[in-house]
Amino acid sequence: MPENKHARRGLMLLYAALGILGVWLLLRFLVPWLLPFIIAFVLARLIEPIVRLLSKQMKLPRGLASAICVVIVAALLITLFTLAIGRIVYELAALAGDIPALLGDLTQVFSALRDKLNAYILAAPAELRGYLIDALDGLSARSADLLTSLSGGILGFLSSAATAGPRVIVFIFTCAISTFFISSGWTATTGFIMRQIPKRHHHALRDFRSDLRSTLGRWLKAQLMLSGVTFLELCVAFVVLRIDFAILLALVVALFDALPVFGAGAVLLPWALISLLGGELTRAVTLAVSFGIILLVRNVLEPKLVGAQIGLAPIATLVAMYIGLCSFGIAGMVLFPIGLIMLKHLNDRGYVQLWTN
Repeated sequence: MPENKHARRGLMLLYAALGILGVWLLLRFLVPWLLPFIIAFVLARLIEPIVRLLSKQMKLPRGLASAICVVIVAALLITLFTLAIGRIVYELAALAGDIPALLGDLTQVFSALRDKLNAYILAAPAELRGYLIDALDGLSARSADLLTSLSGGILGFLSSAATAGPRVIVFIFTCAISTFFISSGWTATTGFIMRQIPKRHHHALRDFRSDLRSTLGRWLKAQLMLSGVTFLELCVAFVVLRIDFAILLALVVALFDALPVFGAGAVLLPWALISLLGGELTRAVTLAVSFGIILLVRNVLEPKLVGAQIGLAPIATLVAMYIGLCSFGIAGMVLFPIGLIMLKHLNDRGYVQLWTN
């Protein structure tokens, strides 16, 4: 390292920039190609205690024990995935089939709404009436095209899902076979990986693994706290709407909200749209407002709760989440704060020196 302080800091910034670029290239290109094998390694690590138990207690060959565990896990995951996808496809197909009837209901709703708005427009100053009438005509035209576009989008999604079926099957098959090979040769696989890392770094690697496990545990705790807040908000909304099985339904939606790809909007917004088309304006507005409140509360609390659990300042967590969202979408919102806390641990332990504590 150069003796000049400014040169040293400049070199560290260059290293940091190169590291960020490397991570971006890794996540952007390499991870999608290696994703089934990464998932297989994680699954093999998760089933390793059971495989070891079957091998030692029941005296089964390790290959047979690995095969039994892989078959059970694969069967459970495929069953859950098939049930979920089948239900989604069924609901979307039913919604697409109901589009003509919903269009008729929507026409009646908008006709009544237009009559009410016309009364207000006629009471407006003469110089504003033309602009308001044009705006109302444009809104009516767009509303008429809304469900037609929605129907086309649903049919396109179903077609894409059917087309992607073979790729999904190949992905699942590759994951299952890779999990078996990695699990049956777990000692050799982990030994090979460790031999590629210099021995002087083994201690740092163990610390990194321990920190990562601790960080993920605290992050999960923060997500559970956020899901609990969402559950309470949904309970209040569903009780006010007098929806049957309000608590159970609130729990299901809160679990959806915990999923990075879906969120509560995946349930509440389609439900609000269907309620609007069915003429239940109060329910539609309440569901939409509830989603807005949930989104607002989550965006306010998430940086603070996640930051408090993983040891980052709320502003640092918010910056990491926003950069992750801009770079990699929803997954980036999860991965970037975790990456930042790992970088903080490495800096705190002295393995890197990016800033002074």
